[in-house]
Order: sequence, then C-alpha cells, then structure tokens
Amino acid sequence: MHLDELVFIFMIVLLAGFVQGLTSFGFALISMPLLVKLIPMQQAVPVVVALSLFTNVAVLYSSRKHIRIKQIWPLLAASLLAAPLGTYALLYVPANALKLGAGLLVAVVSILMLSGKSFPLGRLAYVPVGAVSGFLNGSISMSGPPVALFLTNQGLDKMTFRANITAYALILNIITIGTYAYEGLLNETAMKTVGWAVPALIIGVVIGIKAVGRLNDKLFKTIALWLILITGIWTALGGLIG
Repeated sequence: MHLDELVFIFMIVLLAGFVQGLTSFGFALISMPLLVKLIPMQQAVPVVVALSLFTNVAVLYSSRKHIRIKQIWPLLAASLLAAPLGTYALLYVPANALKLGAGLLVAVVSILMLSGKSFPLGRLAYVPVGAVSGFLNGSISMSGPPVALFLTNQGLDKMTFRANITAYALILNIITIGTYAYEGLLNETAMKTVGWAVPALIIGVVIGIKAVGRLNDKLFKTIALWLILITGIWTALGGLIG
C-alpha cells in the first residue's frame, strides 16, 4: 500500500477505536465500510476482527467489575455455533448481498427503538439473536449490532451494557480469529495491516474510555441507537452500490 492509504487506515482506526471505547461496540461498524474502499473485503474482515480483539480487551478491563456472564452465555453459545457458517459465507456468498441484508435488518430495528418501541423478549430470543450475531461476525465482522440492540432493549445500565457486550465480543473474536487462521484468511498481509493500525487503535480507545464517564445512561442509549442506525444504513448502501 502507498503511504497515503496507510495514513487513511490510521485515521479510520483512530475514529473507530474512539467509538468502541465510548460505546463498547461500533469498531467494525465504523471501520469496515471505509476499509473495504482500500483493501479487499476478504482481507479487511480479518483485519477488523483482529483489531477488535485488542479494543475489547482494553474496554473489558475498564468495566470488568460489571460483567454479568449469566446474562450473555445463551447469546454466546448460539453465536459460537453460527460463526463458522459466517466464515463460509464470507468465502462463497457475494459481499454485497451480505452487507445489504445486515444493513437493512439493523436499520429497521434501530429506527423502531428510536421511535420509542420496545420489544419484550424472553430467554428464547437469546438463541436467534446470538446466531445472527455470530453469523455476521464470521461473514462481515459485524457481530455488535444485533446484540447491542438486544441488550439496549433489556434496559441495562451503561456500565453493565458495556461489560456484557464486550465480554461477549471478546470471546467471539477469539473463536472467529481461530476460524480465519484455519481458512488461511489471517495471512501475512492482513497482519502487517493490523500492526500498522495498532497505535491508532490504542489512542482512539483510550480517549473513548475517558469520554464515556461524561455520559448519563439515557444519553448513552441514544448515542448507541443513532450509531447503529447510521452504520446500518451505510452498510446497506454499500451493499447496493458495491
């Protein structure tokens, strides 16, 4: 890659890291649509998942006292079963179709929630939500939106939301990276890109973690929903125009 492309990647990761540090999700939502303009999707997805692993470690450390594993293990179990299917979809399903479907789903649900709609969901909902999240993580590295929408609907406070979604994402990242390595997607080129982006990631995440203390729970939820909506629309448009 040329120097100007590397600088652009640095800036993308810096912004995405800030959003991740602030909301505990959104790294892939911000970075993926921009990175695929510079590198092929089959290279961009493993890069984003690898970088997400680092962001999740940092965010989880800052909110570790608020983890409630019992609230996320059904999501995690379903997502781990579905993640390998997502990896195969990345290899064999057109990228535009994956982006369009995921973007429309996320946008519609976030619009409903911003309008004040609530969806009282029982424990049975954990399985399909986790499966969709795992599939999207394996295919386009976007595990966050389904789980973020689900946990937001559960009425969790800011810190519990951050801890739970980060713990979930961290475990899923580890499994997905193993799948990518097995399939040969996490190659030398991808790792070089990750190495270049790590300093930007650290700066962005640290700033985001410090900024989150200034948000109350209501404002935090509103920011999270608007972020999901914008990136859902962005992802869907990316699927339409390629």
